[in-house]
Amino acid sequence: NPPAMITMTTNTNNSNLLDEFRSSSLSPALLQSLLHRLLSHPKIFNGFNDILKLPSVQETLGKIEESKRAVIVKTVGLFAYGTVKEYFELKDKEAVWTLNDVQLEKLRMLNVVSIARGQIIEKFRTKDGGDVEMTDNAPKIRRNKKKKNKENGMISISYSRLASELHIPGNGEPYDDMTNMRQLEDLLIQCIYTNIISAKLDQLSKSLRIEPHVALTHEPAGVGGGSSSSNGSKKDSLSGGVYGSLFSRDLDTSTQDSTNAEVSRMVSTLQQFLNQSNTLLSTLERSCKASASDRREDELRWKEVQKVIDDSPSKLREAASIGGGGMGM
Repeated sequence: NPPAMITMTTNTNNSNLLDEFRSSSLSPALLQSLLHRLLSHPKIFNGFNDILKLPSVQETLGKIEESKRAVIVKTVGLFAYGTVKEYFELKDKEAVWTLNDVQLEKLRMLNVVSIARGQIIEKFRTKDGGDVEMTDNAPKIRRNKKKKNKENGMISISYSRLASELHIPGNGEPYDDMTNMRQLEDLLIQCIYTNIISAKLDQLSKSLRIEPHVALTHEPAGVGGGSSSSNGSKKDSLSGGVYGSLFSRDLDTSTQDSTNAEVSRMVSTLQQFLNQSNTLLSTLERSCKASASDRREDELRWKEVQKVIDDSPSKLREAASIGGGGMGM
């Protein structure tokens, strides 16, 4: 059986493409043609490593000259977990295919996800407790404070940094707001509309602003989208691929060091989640105790008020009796 692939949404075109990779008549020429289609596909953003692990693909790769095979694997690896910077470095060494405009644009979009993910990880690595914003007592919600906390939770990545890492412009000249901002913003808008990142453009500060805890509105397509098995039934979908407000790229398991780095990152992320959960739990417990204490005090005050109310008729009758007796004299 082929390795499990991230399956996102049902897509007939994705399924047809995947079936072609599984073909028993897959030849080296056809494989390279299919890979070019895969790297150009406007709706496939992960699962590239899984394609290379398919038995039919592995068998066909074994028929290709070693140097050419290495170029293919490195090219696909760029879309799995690589960056634009790595692409240009490898391209100068003729170690990868020369990408066409559509493929380069797609790689830039994937690179935006990696940049944003790195920024989010760094933010929560240096901020213990993360998104917990509660007081010891029952929280008092104020709109202005809520808005301020929301702004503090936003992550901002400058246009200049994005342009530098994405090699915009691509001719090696320095980034200029007047001439290159439109190209960069068009790319970022495409990332948002394609739903691989949940973010907003801030033209005032010239930055991409991400709210890490806002999830994607729907899941983009993976290479295994709704593919059918040989008996015609739909394969079970593996939910996932969403990292908060970001679409997850493939894990880099190409080397032992990269595998260890990915495992370390996941352990660190889970540890942060555990720390934040424990902090939130402690805060909720303190809030519950404070609320229970307030409730007990309220009950005592209401008992005193009720006692006064209950005693009022007798006191009024007594006062009236005393007043009436005085008038009779």
